[in-house]
Amino acid sequence: MAIALLMSASCEKEKRDPYYVIWFSATVVDEAGEPIQGIHLYPKNAEFVGRTGYTDHNGKIAARSYTEPRKRWIICVEDIDGEYNRGTYESKEIDITNKVAPATKPDEWGYSGSCSVDVGTITLRRIDN
Repeated sequence: MAIALLMSASCEKEKRDPYYVIWFSATVVDEAGEPIQGIHLYPKNAEFVGRTGYTDHNGKIAARSYTEPRKRWIICVEDIDGEYNRGTYESKEIDITNKVAPATKPDEWGYSGSCSVDVGTITLRRIDN
């Protein structure tokens, strides 16, 4: 009897926090249209972010992030390495709420949806001139 109780207790599913998977892509350029390498993009106020990313030598990024479902989606864009990419660039916040599919009711594992968002081309102004 004790073994049966232990087995039934261990088979119960653990409640998991809901999460949402978002794939996002973008291209980051300076005011002259030149690509900027090493710019960090990530979802704002994410409790658990998962994978974020940095732009490559063509100014492009494609990243995936796991985060809690939300009503408003903001992608933060930051130059965190200064002179590595020909100067220091402004930070921006890009609201992508209207591009994100709404979350669904979480399943037994906490999964509540996913989507892919092309943020588009982001132009940053150099601020160290």
